[in-house]
Amino acid sequence: MALRVEARLSVREKTSPPEAATRERDVTSRRTILLVVGEDDQAFYWSAVFSSLGFELLRATSLTDASTMLAAKPSIVACSSRVSDGSGLKFLSQLRQRPDLALTYLVLLTSSVREEEVIASLRGGANDCIDMTASYGEIRARLELAERVMSLNEALQQKNEALGAALDVIQTELQSAAVLQAAMLPKAFDGPDFQIRTLYKPSDMLGGDMLGLMPVGAELVAFGLIDVVGHGTASALISCSLIREMMDRMVVLLENADLPATHQCGKLVLEELNRRYCRLCIPGMYFTAMAGVLDARRGALSYCQAGHPNLVRFQPGRGWHELQDSGYPIGLFEEADYAQQEIRLRTGEILVAVSDGFMRPRDHDPGGSFELLQALPAIPQSADQVLAALESLAAQACGVERDDQSALLIRYASLHP
Repeated sequence: MALRVEARLSVREKTSPPEAATRERDVTSRRTILLVVGEDDQAFYWSAVFSSLGFELLRATSLTDASTMLAAKPSIVACSSRVSDGSGLKFLSQLRQRPDLALTYLVLLTSSVREEEVIASLRGGANDCIDMTASYGEIRARLELAERVMSLNEALQQKNEALGAALDVIQTELQSAAVLQAAMLPKAFDGPDFQIRTLYKPSDMLGGDMLGLMPVGAELVAFGLIDVVGHGTASALISCSLIREMMDRMVVLLENADLPATHQCGKLVLEELNRRYCRLCIPGMYFTAMAGVLDARRGALSYCQAGHPNLVRFQPGRGWHELQDSGYPIGLFEEADYAQQEIRLRTGEILVAVSDGFMRPRDHDPGGSFELLQALPAIPQSADQVLAALESLAAQACGVERDDQSALLIRYASLHP
């Protein structure tokens, strides 16, 4: 047996002597290889080959022993196709299923060189299949290929880990931003003659919709809705900045006693925003908006619409209906005209303003308001009942149909005689 191995070594050394390979051990960077071979002569030969190529060698004579040696995390597992206690091919297939060995390079050593065995081993998860009668030069070339593959896989894993760490940071920052955005949203506001409720459901952690609500004195409440095109961080930053700018400007106008009429406030603010945004010339950046004032002392609501979906109104005895209006989105045309609307409210009336995430356009309903009107309670008893209906409708949107969804509703119930 020993003579046969020595003969095989002497023949292969004529092509590429192990001594020459020893001078180039940097190829494998002293990786560890687990050799699973039962026959002593084969183990002697392959041990000599692997050691000459610079590998740290672990040797197992059975699959059972090999299983315990895997704790050493070898870079390569080279297993004979036939071992005393099982099939090398099945053993490698089992190893490939283990996540902790995902980067381990698996080699099947075979003496049959049958095509079906080679195909089965590669499909089973082996990285290579080496003929035991292969020349030293071929074995070295195959292991050099293994080194390149392992190095690339390790580099890819390092990049994935770095990307994962960066993604964790981004996710943490996005969550913090989402908490901040949620904190900026008005929740509920009740006055002597009215109830106001809001709803906000972004399509992701951050949304391009935003709501604003600001009482001015005892009887006036300024409100605003914004829907910036797109989603994510950029849209969220713009929407938060815009709603603050809009509300601050409306408060200044409402507190200015020299204004000819309170109900012009929304129109003035939207026209000013439109002029400013058109002059910024930000490609593809525009937004829809609605700005208005609830004047509880007069029982009136004035508003200006800029491309935002129409208001929906409930009137006792008439039910729900849509108030038709118009207006260009902000940021498209500097010369765009905006119209101010005013409606008088009676006890029990409810107004609902929503973003287009609530709209469901259909062939028979291009505006998409039909499902919204159907979802609202026929005879609402409170603002909270309407809010619950809107939340239920918002939850129905999923997948590609889901968009940022925001809503503001006002229920008027005058206590004045």
